[in-house]
Amino acid sequence: MPFSRRWNLAGLLETQRITLILVSILVAALALPPLFFLLWDSFKTVTIGNLFDPKLTNFTLANFRQAYADPATLLTLGNSFMFAAGSMVVAFVFGGSIAFLVERTNAPWRNLMYGLMFMPLIMPGMLKAMAWILLISPKIGLLNQPWFALGFSQPLFNAYSIPGMFWVEGLSQSSMTFLLLGAALRAMDPSLEEAAFTAGAGKLSTLFRVTLRLMTPAMSGIALMQFVRALDAFEVPFLMGAFQGIMVFSTNIYFALREYSPPHYGDAFVYALVLIVLSFIGLLLYQRAMGKAGQFATITGKGYRPRLIDLGRWRWLATGFMMLFFFVAVILPFLVLLYASFLPFYQAPSREAFASFSLENYQYLFERSDMLMTLKNTAVVCLVVSAGGMLLATLVSWVVVRLRPRGSRVLDSLVFIPYAIPSIAIALSYMIVFLQFPNPIYGTVWILVLAYLASFLPIATRFTHAGVAQVKAELEEAAITGGAGFMVVLRRITMPLILPSLVAGGFYLFLLSARVLSAAAILYTPNSQVLSILLFQIWREGATPVVGALSVMMVVALTTLTIVSRWLSQRQAVAMQV
Repeated sequence: MPFSRRWNLAGLLETQRITLILVSILVAALALPPLFFLLWDSFKTVTIGNLFDPKLTNFTLANFRQAYADPATLLTLGNSFMFAAGSMVVAFVFGGSIAFLVERTNAPWRNLMYGLMFMPLIMPGMLKAMAWILLISPKIGLLNQPWFALGFSQPLFNAYSIPGMFWVEGLSQSSMTFLLLGAALRAMDPSLEEAAFTAGAGKLSTLFRVTLRLMTPAMSGIALMQFVRALDAFEVPFLMGAFQGIMVFSTNIYFALREYSPPHYGDAFVYALVLIVLSFIGLLLYQRAMGKAGQFATITGKGYRPRLIDLGRWRWLATGFMMLFFFVAVILPFLVLLYASFLPFYQAPSREAFASFSLENYQYLFERSDMLMTLKNTAVVCLVVSAGGMLLATLVSWVVVRLRPRGSRVLDSLVFIPYAIPSIAIALSYMIVFLQFPNPIYGTVWILVLAYLASFLPIATRFTHAGVAQVKAELEEAAITGGAGFMVVLRRITMPLILPSLVAGGFYLFLLSARVLSAAAILYTPNSQVLSILLFQIWREGATPVVGALSVMMVVALTTLTIVSRWLSQRQAVAMQV
């Protein structure tokens, strides 16, 4: 029987309805405007002074005709699909392979690699793109210099290409592929594999004919999710492709709004709508694929233990592959940024370059007049989004998972809507809304907070849904029986018990808020500048060593926060067990 029906106390049902209504209104206010305004304005003729026409007339297809009459739009569509597909493949080659080695083999240092796979999540995609430009740029790339030294005139690698773009994005997505696919591998009963071994099948035969077939639904779903995320990506294609003429939908939206004068609002709305439609289709296919995964469930009892495959003489080669990924995905990009941060101007490594090392770039950053304001804005956005997002997510999860009143499924669906809307499209819609009337929000960090909350709420609820589901209802029932009210139960019982989930989710939202460039690139003003914008502006000025210094500072700060967050989460988990 649902938890809510066991609370036979006066006024409980009314409290549930009020809670559901209030939370639903708040979530709807964050989730629905992006979809509504983009859809509406896609069929309207808009100008700088009139970004929203409320009349039920004057609908037109002019924006669509203008966008798709341009041959470059089809090229953009092809670029977007090639970039997304390539990113997905790279992510699966590394993330999927390492997930299998860590979860199902006896490769040495497996436990260490599990922790190291979280590290790529810390470095923002923008920093990775900048680092790989310094590594594989056709002219200044450090990895191309030995090739030129051999006498070749054409570069071996090219950062400003679709393969270069999806290489970097794929490395960024590998950690998420590892986490998702690793969870699926842990949940698979090895009894069918053991039966294959007993029947005389070899390791490779069992892998391809049993393991991979059982994993097909989960792999298909994860691949679709990674494809959709790559379609929405902005930082990597923006830095590595847009200014070289390689456009995808997300960069087209930015250029239509920020680089053209006057802005091409109609084109931006159409591009955003197409991106949303593609994302919705991808996510529907993902849900369908994951729904089929239940047909392949093989976990049958508490005696289940994953079977580790003995790699024999290949054990250390597998570990070498995992360490190579960590070096390429984390260490190498960080080292090139660290090296650049000490130089007066960017140059290839040499005795003269090392002799010119100094801390002037770090000193320059602290002396910048806008640095203190930027740090303050970034701190406000990250802290408010992480704390506010987890608080709202807790309310949503408590209603959906614990109370479960009639209509709670609608609330859960509302929360998921922004997941299919790219953050750059959400930022565009918020720009439309807050330019319609005088208000104290537009042009401040608070519009960034609202846009980030709308974008990240679906992610936050994944943490709190799991946390609330693990808490036994009897503890809350006892508090209610003792006379505690709704807010007291939530504040004194539920939230302390799910604190590890809140800490983990809050920190992840903090990371996302610090690293996302797309929404900030649309909504920022000189008074609401955040670190991602400052980093991009310095990059466009060509001050590569200063970019390196700021990047190193960001990575060190985020890594420190990661360690502290994990320590707090583990400490709370131990305290709860005691």
